[in-house]
Amino acid sequence: SVSSMVSSPPRAEGAPSRQRHLRWALGFGVVATLLVARNLIGLDSAPVGAYVDETSIGYNAWAVAHTGLDEHGAHLPLYFTAFGEYKNPVYVYTLAAFLRFLPLTASVERIPAAVYGVVALLFIALAAWRITRSRPMTLLLLALAALTPWLTQESRVGFEVIAMVALLVAALWCLSGDAPGPQRLVAAGVLFALAIVAYTAGRLEVLLFAVAFAAVYRSSGVRRWWLVLLPIAAGYAGVGVWGLMHPGALTAEFSAVNIGYDSPGIPAMIARFAGNYAQYFSPDFLFIHGDPNLRHNSDYAGMLLVVMLPLLLAGLYECWRQRGEQFARFTILCIVLAPVSGALTYPAPHGLRGAVMLPFLFILAAYGARLVLRIATQRRRAAIGVLAAGLITQGGLYMLDYYTAYPVRASYFFDTGVQPAIATAERLAGGHTVWLSDDIEQAYIQAFFVLQPAPPRTPMADTTTLGLAKLNMQLADAAQPTAAASPGDILVLPSADPAPPDAMLLSVEYAPADPLAPAARVALLGIYRVT
Repeated sequence: SVSSMVSSPPRAEGAPSRQRHLRWALGFGVVATLLVARNLIGLDSAPVGAYVDETSIGYNAWAVAHTGLDEHGAHLPLYFTAFGEYKNPVYVYTLAAFLRFLPLTASVERIPAAVYGVVALLFIALAAWRITRSRPMTLLLLALAALTPWLTQESRVGFEVIAMVALLVAALWCLSGDAPGPQRLVAAGVLFALAIVAYTAGRLEVLLFAVAFAAVYRSSGVRRWWLVLLPIAAGYAGVGVWGLMHPGALTAEFSAVNIGYDSPGIPAMIARFAGNYAQYFSPDFLFIHGDPNLRHNSDYAGMLLVVMLPLLLAGLYECWRQRGEQFARFTILCIVLAPVSGALTYPAPHGLRGAVMLPFLFILAAYGARLVLRIATQRRRAAIGVLAAGLITQGGLYMLDYYTAYPVRASYFFDTGVQPAIATAERLAGGHTVWLSDDIEQAYIQAFFVLQPAPPRTPMADTTTLGLAKLNMQLADAAQPTAAASPGDILVLPSADPAPPDAMLLSVEYAPADPLAPAARVALLGIYRVT
């Protein structure tokens, strides 16, 4: 528990003991406060905008919160039909709870990500305490997790994946430490089962983790180890029933991105899988550049900080040395299995699909910290000081870049300016039609997010045209945006689209400026009136 993590070891009570207790309690309290603030402050400014996956999640959560229906008129669905894929329910329904009393904005859409990020950090710290039994090292690992680019990004962008990460970390905490009892085993199983429906990668990975768990624990002497598997089996049964009722839904996205999309033959598929799998463990992905998609990583560092590398290497050795410990063996097996789902798809490596690795990497780092503490018996403070110095240096520079230059770099990746442009166009239309360029990705859901029309009361397959018509909006051909428009109509065009000669520019949406490197702001979208 948190109290045991900050309490003093058994000793005679006295003023020094109480002061030590208070110092550690204050230290953890200050760090926790900073982490909560970091996750919640400026959610709409770092990064700026909201990608279409976020607006899809946001509008559907808003619709469910206020009507019980999704954008297609389905009543309280398990999965939410989007554009060629299905959004997972844990994040959507969590957001719906917030939207019962908060307005739908980019910041609010990202609040569940911030909350799940804090939950993940809490259980990382608790698991680290169980493994290391060292307050200084636990605090260091907490700070390391908080500054890890992979976890930071997922805690500030409103995608479903962070819910899976938090659930897996909590499940690992239930299994860590001494032999878990029945309550902890059931709790771990329930958390793993929820991870199945938290993010797409969890559908396969939780099954692989369950197999690994059975292989490690069935002859471990842990009583009732099979209690973990019962909730997982129930979770797969529920998803399976839903899949039978909605043929092809669970494999819709996989059909488009899997490594066998072009039927290359088994040898080629094996080669593709092996190549993809290896990339998830490559130094370039983990420590240098990371995922090149700026929605998944800031492009300042890899998915992990370099200071984590020695702890991971030490963790591998410690787990090998303690291979008789069930949880250590389970951790290593899961790290080996975690990239499987990502390696079956393109592009690879993929920060979101590979995020299932992250909880196990933090556990491995905790084992590495335990080894460092044992080896550096006489120089523990020095070892922790070196790690802390490296963390402060790289982590500090990473966060500085994240709040200054990164929002500028990521503008196009987060559809920056689209939502305010649509709001401005609707305000200026005055009863005229608003035409949205078909170069705007999934413009319909962006409009739904901004203007929040009521969803249809009866299920329908495609709400794009009817939904936009309800808002007096239509899609415009980017090549000829005024072809079907009438005088007085409003156009919303990306800056890359040619400005129509028969339209007057009314307003411009710009990319954010880097406060440390001010320069001319880049125009992202223009709002025009047809003349």
